[in-house]
Amino acid sequence: MARKSRARSATGTPPGDQLDSTGRPAAADIPASRAANVKQLRRARGQVEGIERMILDGRSCVDVITQITAARAGLLVVAKALLQEHLLACHHAAVADGNVKADAMYQELVNLVAKMAK
Repeated sequence: MARKSRARSATGTPPGDQLDSTGRPAAADIPASRAANVKQLRRARGQVEGIERMILDGRSCVDVITQITAARAGLLVVAKALLQEHLLACHHAAVADGNVKADAMYQELVNLVAKMAK
């Protein structure tokens, strides 16, 4: 993967330092964030598997919907954490590039937030 030097955050970690194949910041570039996100995703996966068993066992719709709501909330936690890191990485990239790419980054972020809001 390509590496690009960026300004460091308050924690000393270069936000969005690792780039994906399209040149955008990679998901969960910060190891502690990556570990927390993976833990949350595994919890959500367990909830989804539990929901499947509940449906197969003929459990109450109320119980199933409650678990679906919990799984969705878990996924939203990960999405919000990734969005926060992405916003910081885009901010630093725009500053480092002298705001040349700022308009394109702004539009990408608007589109991303709109997807999350659906």
